[in-house]
Amino acid sequence: MNSLVLRKTALDRDLPGKYAAAPAPARLMPVQKPARLRRKGPVFWAMLGLLVLAADFALALLAWLTVDLVMN
Repeated sequence: MNSLVLRKTALDRDLPGKYAAAPAPARLMPVQKPARLRRKGPVFWAMLGLLVLAADFALALLAWLTVDLVMN
């Protein structure tokens, strides 16, 4: 066999012993806790209610305009 092949094979066998991979920690990045809506303040709930009402109003207006366009 070629001596280069023998050296490469020997080197490949020696590398894992010489340079062992460090064990990965259990958690590399902290896991973010999910948002808990029940702990939010009353201002958050008021803003959420207003957002829902605005979206409902926008959809109702769009439906009104669509029906008006179709009927005329």
